[in-house]
Amino acid sequence: MPGACPAYHTKSCLHGSVKGSVVEKLFQSHPNKITEMKKNIFLAGILMPILGYTQQTDSTAKPVLLTTAPRLGGVNITNQVTPINAGGNTFVMQLPTADVGIPVYKHFSGKHPVMVKTGVRYQGLLLTDEQSIGSNNFHSLTVPLLVSYSFSRATNMQFIGAATAGTDGKQDIKGEDIQYVIGVRMGFHQRSAFKYGVTLSYISNYSGSYILPIPDLDWEINKRWSLSGIIPVRTSLKYAITKAHSLGITAGYNGGLYGLNNQPQRQYIQLQQYSGGLIYDGKLGQRWRVNLVAGYTFMQRLETFNMDQKISFNDLTKLNDRKPNISYRQNSFIFQGGISYLF
Repeated sequence: MPGACPAYHTKSCLHGSVKGSVVEKLFQSHPNKITEMKKNIFLAGILMPILGYTQQTDSTAKPVLLTTAPRLGGVNITNQVTPINAGGNTFVMQLPTADVGIPVYKHFSGKHPVMVKTGVRYQGLLLTDEQSIGSNNFHSLTVPLLVSYSFSRATNMQFIGAATAGTDGKQDIKGEDIQYVIGVRMGFHQRSAFKYGVTLSYISNYSGSYILPIPDLDWEINKRWSLSGIIPVRTSLKYAITKAHSLGITAGYNGGLYGLNNQPQRQYIQLQQYSGGLIYDGKLGQRWRVNLVAGYTFMQRLETFNMDQKISFNDLTKLNDRKPNISYRQNSFIFQGGISYLF
């Protein structure tokens, strides 16, 4: 298979782009720590589309006298472009996403504010000029649900859930193709400039099923600096140039799992990508936002697996023991742009 790393020779492909670098030395000196970090990042990254719906929910605990209703809904469209050169195969990978969040019920005037929010998320994996996998276009739809209840202005709870179907579109979607996330998040807002939370989630997808705790925070350090993150999935440190524009550094995970149906034996394809770089956020009026990211991947895997390559419940030590059929593990530059509208 031209350009793809053979299933049992992926280590050289992974280190080919970082040989002699600090990253390689880190792999050699702390292999167990790096492996554990990869597992946590991968599992937590599956929650990214869902945890994004919880980021505004602490704002439901507002004073009764509210002059402006909080904007809890919105549309967000992004696309990431990644050129890949691995094993003599050069192709371009795109990750388009479109998120719509809609508050279907909200009651903020009582002592215990309540909100119910749903929506839909589209995510694509588009491979241009890739010759080995067979299918080049993968698409997924996610339907999330969030129920938020505030015990007080400082503490609230969210019940989150989502169902996702991802496929190359060459066969009908079956019950085994549905991926699930169910979780509970406790959020705390003790100070106006600092809020944090912890989400305990159950995840079921092609690679297996597991339970995972994920912390998150949002900290306005001062008038200029802010730190936010869903740890270890996405963390950003930003400096506000003006009220409408900010620059910063960011590190985070991107990925997805999709059914692959172009082979005699059904398979799935998985993307795992952890990257860091520069981020720009801009406000265009009261409702429009733009976002730009340019960076480089620290870890990038695009792999296909047979359907039987999955772990037992919560057996995270076996996650990296799965045997891929095709494996690209070359790091590369990434470029991402996005625009959103709040309502």
